[in-house]
Amino acid sequence: MSTYTAYGLTICSDFELPELLPLPPQDAQACAVRIRLGAVPTELTDPVGTGVLYQAKPNEFLLRLDAVAGYWVTGGTEIVVDPVVGATDEEIRLFLLGSALGALLHQRGLLVIHANAIETPKGAILISGTSGSGKSTLGAALWQRGYRLLADDVCAVAPNPDDAATPIVLPGYPQTKLWADTATKLALDTDALRRVRPQLDKFAVPLESLFVRESLPLYAVYLLQTHNKGDLLLAEVEHARKFGVLLHNTYRGRFLDGLAMRVEHFGLVTMAANAARVVRVTRPSHPYLLDELASAVEADFLEERCDG
Repeated sequence: MSTYTAYGLTICSDFELPELLPLPPQDAQACAVRIRLGAVPTELTDPVGTGVLYQAKPNEFLLRLDAVAGYWVTGGTEIVVDPVVGATDEEIRLFLLGSALGALLHQRGLLVIHANAIETPKGAILISGTSGSGKSTLGAALWQRGYRLLADDVCAVAPNPDDAATPIVLPGYPQTKLWADTATKLALDTDALRRVRPQLDKFAVPLESLFVRESLPLYAVYLLQTHNKGDLLLAEVEHARKFGVLLHNTYRGRFLDGLAMRVEHFGLVTMAANAARVVRVTRPSHPYLLDELASAVEADFLEERCDG
């Protein structure tokens, strides 16, 4: 059995998870999460919520991908994986560390945001937005400027045991995923990288030397949007609207009703909205203006502010 750490959890797995940070035996504590190979149910008994490829009920979540694997997530402590013959290890891990792990983090009562998390002098910033808005691209531009990665795609925010007013962002694992055209923009050689799925021009980029291993206070959320104009706009979101931004950008938020976590989730969103700045960033669709975008966001989070 292999032992790893991610999102502040000790994870014990029946198979290797090279994306995660390994824990040597002397540092491994009792497993908080067990990932094991085994059979998963065809369907849940009396599911509360259902959707495309998944079913959910309190403390249980089932995801079945016909060409990849089945994933059965229970109690925030275990994920059973049932691989499909012919699926690649990379595909199996892609959905394990995405939707399945996201469901487990929901079960553990964390606020899970669809975003990249980056270390700044003010704390962690989350770069959020719909798929294709440029989250990973902007995150990569910032780590190329020396800012370190805290999490990619799946960000977990937790109450701070030392300061109830300042939630913390938990470190995920040292990898980001980039499409081939983004890698080209950033002058990254994809020949040395592995595809996340054989049929996709999307690549896993290891970032162990640029990864933050400690939790950081949540400072701000940058919501990326596009428009057909040529200008780049940053606008602070007022408090009443911050809740909606975080709610809308919850990772796999549709899982919450079936998991019976909606009430707890509202409380977590309120916690984050009270603590963090939220900034709407609107960029032109074409051209991308990546350097200008990274400079504008960097200038915003470095700006000295007076809270009074």
